[in-house]
Amino acid sequence: MSHKATTPVPRSAKRPEMLLLEREARKETIERKGRNYRFWLFRRKLYHIVTVYTLIFGLIGAIVFLWTDYILKYDWLSIDTVTLKSNGIFNSEQAFAVMGIGPKDNIFSMDAAELEQRLEKCPAIRRAAVKRQISSNPTLLVDIDARIPVAWIDCPELGVHPGDAKYGVLADKEGVIFPCMEQVHLSYIQGRHMPSVTLRPPSSGQLSYGVGIRELEAPMKLIELLSGTVTEYLPSIVSITTPNDWSFCVRFSNDCQATFSHYGLEHQVEKLSRALRHARQTHRKISAINLIPEHNIPVIFDDSYEDIPLAEPIEE
Repeated sequence: MSHKATTPVPRSAKRPEMLLLEREARKETIERKGRNYRFWLFRRKLYHIVTVYTLIFGLIGAIVFLWTDYILKYDWLSIDTVTLKSNGIFNSEQAFAVMGIGPKDNIFSMDAAELEQRLEKCPAIRRAAVKRQISSNPTLLVDIDARIPVAWIDCPELGVHPGDAKYGVLADKEGVIFPCMEQVHLSYIQGRHMPSVTLRPPSSGQLSYGVGIRELEAPMKLIELLSGTVTEYLPSIVSITTPNDWSFCVRFSNDCQATFSHYGLEHQVEKLSRALRHARQTHRKISAINLIPEHNIPVIFDDSYEDIPLAEPIEE
């Protein structure tokens, strides 16, 4: 079988119509290949993008899985030691209860700033600081400056009564009131003499916890002045009432009732001490005294008081 040899036709020998047809055919071929090439580039770029994002999200998912199901459940990352710096009101267990955590909780899952805010939201706490110490011995450092109660609040109109460890209200020396937390304060107030301060009900109909009350500033200052200074002539405070904005009445353990103004308390305490001393030396008992006037202080003596002479030293 023989093959017929073909000889390419020279370009110069082609007619113009043939050249035009070849040019158009070539142009269509180039355009067709060009579109396919651009599509191939786009597909390859899309594949790379999908691959990269798949790896990223897969890595994030793996980290979250390991964190939640393994790291946060390891016992060696739970709180091992709690270093509590307190003024004796709160212990570690009570601090845990306020923060809403437990000793077995993972230290990595705790936000120190959030725990600090939880403590400071408690009206019985003045200031608090929380820090995490992550090491071979995970430690939670807690610093609590709790309010120290010095008096009971008495507000019968709102159902608040002194001495009620479950539903009562306490006040510190700054005149800030806060609910009595039975588990926290009971061990502190037991065996302590704390006077009661009658508080007039606010116009809002409810007490404001954690903030200073102006009405209590002077009574709390007087309690602080007389704390630790109880003598034969100057007895302890039993209760304080505030009938108006410019004075308050104090009932002492010897049944003496004294009226104080809000200013110059140190001087008024000196006048009271002198008056009680003079009454004792003259074998009398003061029933009521008004310490607001500077001179000619009104004094009411108890007529039913039995004269008990002072003990005198025996000379041998």
